[in-house]
Amino acid sequence: MFDRRSKPLFHRPRFSELLVAAAVVSASVACAAEPDASADVEVVGVSGTELHDGRIPNSFPFPNEAGTAATYSTAGFVDSNNPFHEPQGRNGRSCETCHRIHSGWSIHPVEVELTFWLTGGRAPIFNLLDANGPNADVSTVAARYTAYGMLRKGLFRRGGTIPSNAEFEIIAVDDPLQTGASLTRVQAFRRPLATANFHIARNVGWHDQNADGTGDVHAGLVSQAVGNITGAQQGDAPTPELVEEIVAYEEGLRFAQQSVFGVGLLTSCGAQGGPEKLSEQAPVKGRFDLFDAWIDLVPGSCTTLSADEKRAQIARGQELFNATNPGGGSCRGCHDAANNGSNVDGILFDVGASRPEFRKPGMPLYTLRNKATGEIRQTTDPGRAIRTGLWQDVDRFKTPSLRGVVARAPYFHNGIAPTLEAVILHYEEALGFVFTKRERKDLVAFLEAL
Repeated sequence: MFDRRSKPLFHRPRFSELLVAAAVVSASVACAAEPDASADVEVVGVSGTELHDGRIPNSFPFPNEAGTAATYSTAGFVDSNNPFHEPQGRNGRSCETCHRIHSGWSIHPVEVELTFWLTGGRAPIFNLLDANGPNADVSTVAARYTAYGMLRKGLFRRGGTIPSNAEFEIIAVDDPLQTGASLTRVQAFRRPLATANFHIARNVGWHDQNADGTGDVHAGLVSQAVGNITGAQQGDAPTPELVEEIVAYEEGLRFAQQSVFGVGLLTSCGAQGGPEKLSEQAPVKGRFDLFDAWIDLVPGSCTTLSADEKRAQIARGQELFNATNPGGGSCRGCHDAANNGSNVDGILFDVGASRPEFRKPGMPLYTLRNKATGEIRQTTDPGRAIRTGLWQDVDRFKTPSLRGVVARAPYFHNGIAPTLEAVILHYEEALGFVFTKRERKDLVAFLEAL
């Protein structure tokens, strides 16, 4: 059916990822199944009627490779009947198509790949809007498999026209997948951001294209919802009432890792992890202190030796994140929102992810020239500069929330890091951070517990 000679654009799914995906599919089927009227169905203390009615209880666990994650909604439950989860346009897509509860309110590449296998590339997510290019051949299953190569990696095609008064111009484009990029229009591939934890946010969208520098997250979410319905869902302009229902729903969602294998709940032994605690967190600058109770924890003093060793490792990772690195930088330099990891002031940063040396197959490459100085710069995605036209904004992107981050691989705006360890290695290579092998493991353990 498919060309077995074709190579993956990034990495082949790991067996653990397939297990997670299978668990997610099983959980989704269980949640959607018609309850047996002759039995009192209970799932982790949740009645079958509740699940059937679309009311997913707060803190209902969804598996990932590190343990389980969960959502806590200020409405009292996650309402899968909200129009966020329902198609509003003509192509069968909804906001949920790219922002799945069980995938950290983003979407996992393995899930996209499995969906392709199950539907032959005809599920609503597979639309020319997000094919490798607008003119891609989608006439056969094999053609669709090629046409949606980037989408199968969890990357969505997004574009924007460079402002006519921009401080720079595009002087050359390398566009291997024929995305439609040009000397005036940028096309790039991006990961869907999580539609949760907006109570600690100052911008919406990878290059703040919705809040547009105002810091007004509510207005940004309104703009995003309207754009999604009329664009990605190919629908008519929605009513203000419908949009407000979607936005209010998004504003009430808090998502975080709930448990970690080998440790259990992240509220054990005095820790402050999990989504419910996150719902109480104010948007203030500060260090992460979720796992202060586990700092220098003596193995065996809380539960088992192995569990306490894991707790102590998570706490060591937390302090590495909080500290100034020997290389001169600090993770908190960008991720300064206490116990959340976004940026309190909504500042966008260049972490090097768009540099040509980190380019992955299929990504367009743009050569930019500063009109005033003649300086030349290459990028796979100019980021905020697409909107502002400012040279200083080239390659600057939103600092996202880190809570529940293990559920949302691959990482960065363009998905160039397949794992959390790869994220750390990128910071070493691109920004000069210095970590030992043990410190990398400690940091990964901490990030997996967020």
